[in-house]
Amino acid sequence: MEKDTLLIHSGGKNPLGAVGTPIFTASTFADAAKNGYSYTRTSNPTRASLEKTLAAAEGGKYAFAFSSGLAAEDALFSCFDKIVCANDIYGGTKRYLKAYRARNAVFCDVNDESALESALRGTYNALVFAETPANPLMRITDIRKTAAAAHSRHALLAIDNTFLSPALQNPLSLGADICVHSATKYLGGHHDSVAGCAVTSNAEVAEKLRFALNTKGNGLSPFDSFLIKRGMETLCLRMKKHCENAREVFNFLKTRREVTRIYYAGDEDSAGYAVNASQASGAGGMISFELDEERVPGFIKKLRLIAFAESLGGNASLITHPYTQTHASLTREEKAACGITKGLLRLSCGTESAVDIISDLENALAR
Repeated sequence: MEKDTLLIHSGGKNPLGAVGTPIFTASTFADAAKNGYSYTRTSNPTRASLEKTLAAAEGGKYAFAFSSGLAAEDALFSCFDKIVCANDIYGGTKRYLKAYRARNAVFCDVNDESALESALRGTYNALVFAETPANPLMRITDIRKTAAAAHSRHALLAIDNTFLSPALQNPLSLGADICVHSATKYLGGHHDSVAGCAVTSNAEVAEKLRFALNTKGNGLSPFDSFLIKRGMETLCLRMKKHCENAREVFNFLKTRREVTRIYYAGDEDSAGYAVNASQASGAGGMISFELDEERVPGFIKKLRLIAFAESLGGNASLITHPYTQTHASLTREEKAACGITKGLLRLSCGTESAVDIISDLENALAR
């Protein structure tokens, strides 16, 4: 079954012949032995329908829906004694690891095989964690190569697939053991819900994630499960438009002298282009670019269509200043090491007309 069909029909059979997924708001269910549900913290029919779709979308056997992307990461990280994390990741993930996993989390360039092997040496029950493309500089991790390196040291690999979504990339098929998402972003796609998920085919990891979800009580609510499930039905359609718009915006930004540097997974001159092209069917809708830092406040102020907001992956285009927003919790030295400057902006190209997105950027740059 093709991916766009799968996303519509993979949630399981609904009661009463309902075509849309029903929202089961009940907290408690009778006859648990017969019906399979007892308490919504543990499991819920609406969340279960979403989880079936998530598993099918990523080609995994098990999926778990959480109350946010960070909640999914918290559950995942709790399954391991050591986390070896890529240097360039979402600032909130790094903040979490420093605050709550400082004793068993280390950071390195996971694309450097010797650095990764050194970080894993002597470890047991370890997880390698990376984003690709990475937030916000779109650095690419070679999933096949990193999985092989992790497995050679008896570690597992988890890939955050938020930026490309399962419509464009499936890390499990490339050797990763776990795939996570901030489902708030492309999976939901409408700026109306906060959610996260983890998908795996590893039965042992799945059992640990199931225990964490039930014990921590951070499973996704029935209504938000419904919203993410509904959003996923149009994921392939939306990702096609996101990709098309990002390509046109990238071509426009290349012509502007005010733009000093561009970061885009579809840039044929970028270091990670060939790897991304070998493991994904598209470059996604995310672009980061740099201006002279003194131009940034005025540029943001002059935008009319593109909202200045921290999220991404929805129908509306958004622009973010990583230095003061998504990666604000990093120290000045950490930002410098990751290449996050005061002039860096991250653009999520929505599904509006590319003409209008470019017009807004052009007017803001010109003024």
